[in-house]
Amino acid sequence: MKNNITKLILDIGNSKVKFLLGELNSEGDKLRVIEYVERPSRGIKKSVIENPEVLSEIIRDAVIDLKAKTGLEIEKASIGTSGNNIRSRTKNIKIFFNEKDIEQSDLEKLFLKAEEELFLRGERVIEREIYNIRVNNSGIIKNPVGITGSELQADVHLITLDEAEVEMVSEVVNRAGLVVENILLNASASAKATLDEEDRQMGVALIDIGEGSTDIIIFKNDKMIYSKSLPLGGMHYVNDISYLFQINRGEAGAVLEKLRKKEIHNDYILIGDTKKVSIEDIKNIIDARTGDLISFITQTIEESGFNGYLGKGLVLTGGAVVIDDLFNKVHNKTGYAVRRVNPLQLRGLEDVEPGMSTPIGMFLKVMEEEYNRLKEEEKINQRKMNEKEIIGLPNSFGDEFEENSSESVSKFKMNFGALEAIKKWISNFI
Repeated sequence: MKNNITKLILDIGNSKVKFLLGELNSEGDKLRVIEYVERPSRGIKKSVIENPEVLSEIIRDAVIDLKAKTGLEIEKASIGTSGNNIRSRTKNIKIFFNEKDIEQSDLEKLFLKAEEELFLRGERVIEREIYNIRVNNSGIIKNPVGITGSELQADVHLITLDEAEVEMVSEVVNRAGLVVENILLNASASAKATLDEEDRQMGVALIDIGEGSTDIIIFKNDKMIYSKSLPLGGMHYVNDISYLFQINRGEAGAVLEKLRKKEIHNDYILIGDTKKVSIEDIKNIIDARTGDLISFITQTIEESGFNGYLGKGLVLTGGAVVIDDLFNKVHNKTGYAVRRVNPLQLRGLEDVEPGMSTPIGMFLKVMEEEYNRLKEEEKINQRKMNEKEIIGLPNSFGDEFEENSSESVSKFKMNFGALEAIKKWISNFI
């Protein structure tokens, strides 16, 4: 199909690099995943890139395979970010001006002032949010644009990452022959793929437990209010079991899988034909690591200032949420309801599981941004047409051009309507 919008998503994790190639069709009414592949990660540990050349090679080889399989030219990619250098800060910001109708540009001034006061040298803003907006000390207003006033204030929330980390991961992608198109926050992407409006409105903490890190993002009143990441995930359970029982990591992973599937012989799990691993010892190891994870979750919720206000409790996703005991332990420690969620099922993807939450969410966010860009283009084109009609400019290109132009605009409007429909369709799930 011609003129389809095609996007490549890269989720660079500690154990896997996930590639999601998807498209929005030329009519604007269908989202589709063309290819989804995973490759083992190398050159990255605890969310820190240690060998850029090796990691770039993995990405480059996978992209070459994608090009060969699909016949598509792939030149750009959107990437996600995580890590313990992510910082989440909120501050109440006020600006004053001569009384007037408030404009969208005034909200941007709040963001700019927040960056001046909260932004540290060597950081990059990757997410921002604004809430508790007031005009002239009024009550909270959802949208102040068009309201008359001389004072505007709001709580501005910025999430930043070290610029050096952004540059490092961008360099890795560039070396693989790709241009970085978007840089997204992994936790925000996972939320896009898993949470619905009721979750975000009533208050929820999404906990994405990956192989090498755990990301938390908290929502209340449909606003992102806090986010944090810790280099602790499923691979740490595997490493602990591997070290303490003197078995390789593959065998340690198999132990966890057998425990999950309850493939237990009396009080032990069999490795290979002869080696036995005590169930009690395994659970003690798991409990120790789970205690670290729960401490991180409770501490993050306390830091957010919204402990006790999360009506929808805690939602767990990610590739390492396979340990059943984890749910009960988190619930018993925090008092919140705990549930596991899968990401939104997209056309072209089979057997969707929690480990896909981040790449699917990244894809949805990038396509929504593309939708908004098309929406803005449509407004500009319509405004130009209206101006032409008002001024009454002659059409120097003749009637044939006028007819083709009208047909083109009409077709665009139909396509835009379809985009509106797909946005509404997506909103039913996220």
